[in-house]
Amino acid sequence: MKFVPPIESLYLHILSLAEENATAPLLLQCDTNGISEKAYSRDEFRRSIEAVAQWFLSEGLKEGDVIGLGLSNSLELLIISWAAWSIGIVTVPLDIKRDTVKEHTYKLSLTKAKVVLFQEELLTKQELHAFQNIKIIFVSDIPFEKKSDIAVPWKKNLDYLVLILFTSGTTSHPKGVKLTLQNLIANADGIREWFGIFDADRFMVVLPLHHINSTTFCLATLLGGASIAVVPTYSNSRFWKQIANTGATFTSIVQSICFDQLSKVEEYQQVKDALKLTRIQIGSAPVVVSDAKEFIKRFFIPLYQGYGQTETALRVTGVPLDLEKSLYEKLLSENSIGIPMKWVEAEIMGEDGEILGEEKEGELVVKGPIIMQGYIGTDEGFRNGYFLTGDIGFFQMIDGKRFFFLKGRKKEIIIKGGINISPVAVENKVKQLSAAIDQVFVIGVEDHRYGEELAAVICWKDDVDIEKEKLLLKGILLAGTSLLSTYETPQYLTSLDSKDLPMTSTGKVQRSVLKNTVYYEQLELIYLIAQTSEYRYVILSQTSPYLKDAFELYNICWDPLTVSLEEFKSFVKNITVIAAVDQENKTQGLVCVERTSLSPEQIGALQYKDLLDFKAKKVIDPSGDSFICVAICGSNYKPEQVTRVDKKPSVGEIKAYIESGKENVFEFHRKAKGGLSEGAKLIAVLPDGRPEDERALGYNMLLRYPVLDQDIKINEHASVATQLIEVVMYFGRALGVKNIYAFSRPAGAAKHFSNS
Repeated sequence: MKFVPPIESLYLHILSLAEENATAPLLLQCDTNGISEKAYSRDEFRRSIEAVAQWFLSEGLKEGDVIGLGLSNSLELLIISWAAWSIGIVTVPLDIKRDTVKEHTYKLSLTKAKVVLFQEELLTKQELHAFQNIKIIFVSDIPFEKKSDIAVPWKKNLDYLVLILFTSGTTSHPKGVKLTLQNLIANADGIREWFGIFDADRFMVVLPLHHINSTTFCLATLLGGASIAVVPTYSNSRFWKQIANTGATFTSIVQSICFDQLSKVEEYQQVKDALKLTRIQIGSAPVVVSDAKEFIKRFFIPLYQGYGQTETALRVTGVPLDLEKSLYEKLLSENSIGIPMKWVEAEIMGEDGEILGEEKEGELVVKGPIIMQGYIGTDEGFRNGYFLTGDIGFFQMIDGKRFFFLKGRKKEIIIKGGINISPVAVENKVKQLSAAIDQVFVIGVEDHRYGEELAAVICWKDDVDIEKEKLLLKGILLAGTSLLSTYETPQYLTSLDSKDLPMTSTGKVQRSVLKNTVYYEQLELIYLIAQTSEYRYVILSQTSPYLKDAFELYNICWDPLTVSLEEFKSFVKNITVIAAVDQENKTQGLVCVERTSLSPEQIGALQYKDLLDFKAKKVIDPSGDSFICVAICGSNYKPEQVTRVDKKPSVGEIKAYIESGKENVFEFHRKAKGGLSEGAKLIAVLPDGRPEDERALGYNMLLRYPVLDQDIKINEHASVATQLIEVVMYFGRALGVKNIYAFSRPAGAAKHFSNS
């Protein structure tokens, strides 16, 4: 396939755009609502490219040098990248959100980067220490306006290395993909033609700019003479507002965004009349057909699936935009990835390397100018001149064109929300979390939101208490660890005897076979921490299916001290909220718990608002030896009207009332639980614990349960509220917590003293 470049060079194309229409908008930096904060016209952008290129030269950087980029989505990232590429400097974007310092160091070391450019607020102390052997420059120190008269040696062709992106392989380290400007421009040209990008269009960047998706789509937009709007990050709640305010006519998303937005119909309705959006590209992860169809039904905006990889500079195939409605709907239902792009030669290859015909299943392989130079340090990934995608599929002839369909992954890579995750890398980290683990294998399981989610199959060492060790591991994973990012934390666990592992003749565990032998019913969510015959006790997350039920129950129990959904989500994000879920998946109770290292005296000096002030960080300590129960409620609670009291009783009067046996909340806590011989004792009465709580006359009780020095039993026949306290004890005992406090309310105080 002979490649005919659509442009002579990157800089000359930018120059020609400026000469054609100097004032036309090219780049817009927008806020979280999509409102433009900074804009570059074509000519301003051209001048910024020139200024940054001159700055590179003044810093002694030249063609072939490598620089690291530690930036979030921003205009600066695009300007720096395109200025570098225009003079032959190679960029290595870093994943600021998901990578550890160790992974950043590995990437910069492997690529022999001379300099790393960082947004100052993103550079951690650990990175500053780790990067002692590499020059660090803050983006704020780079001139984006012309400062010198240095002559710039602009590159006059496209066939040279400009970008190294890292993607997970079957080894523990990610692989460095070497992409030339020709690879990127060829793919961008194919996307421009496929997606019909012209100067009147505007692309909104949703996905990270360190990802090949946004990188190539921005280049396709540039080739089409259109404009680019950059928002700080994808926002679940602001997506439609961002689309409307940026004036975007198209964007590119992954499956998880499609899933998220199905619940945002109200947000869409608020801005639908202002939308200019005509089409959306979806890809970079397996697409869930039912979600895609529902998205189109709710929002009346077509989704066009594209398929590709980092190694192919993005798109290999795409569903055409000019299909008849019936054919489009048929291909959508069958999850077709479309036809080959403009500069792509795609085939299905058999095990022996032969090219297969229609409807024959084999590995999808690709040739053409979009294919990477190769990986750093290895020439793997090719066969007979074709790049091996690792995906199994077939093609069908429809209207004289070859439409491709995928069956599944050949490799063991897990693709979660468009991000490749190496199972070996995660396994190595999980094993460090527990000395009781003998072997661990991470597999991908089907997930409605992300396409795939991570599950850890664990072989435990002999003579360990598996249930106890599993609960301890769940606690570590839920609390978060520096070894694992949230994104690569397994969401499921299951145990397996090592003798049942599928092995090759050489003793290698076959993950692909293991994935097919572990049934979904065997998997335990890490959020499930206890179970009785009637209830499952789960720790809530912000995406939990029980979140809404729990929020509504909380407000029923705490009326009139209600909270908004966003405030409740803040509880879930910052502290442990455990919900009791019945057999019909209804939330029947919940308890909010904070882990702390504060003493009883320090806790007694707090007000309730201090417990919920997560920014101040007065209370929470992830390694503390105590739990504080700050709220508990059950579905059997019957709210009563708040009684008014003219004269507030004294601390002594409240204490006497509590100890009289007439305060039901205290009596509940005073009963023995969890197999312990005693219940909670009153430590202190707090007169201004929660001034706005009229039901309790502003008072709080600080209660303390016996020290957790024995195994905890959950009483199957107790009330859900009692079981919730017992679950807190059970979970705390597994984590090494010694003390359980309750920051509670004398809820009957107003009624009692009114009657008095």
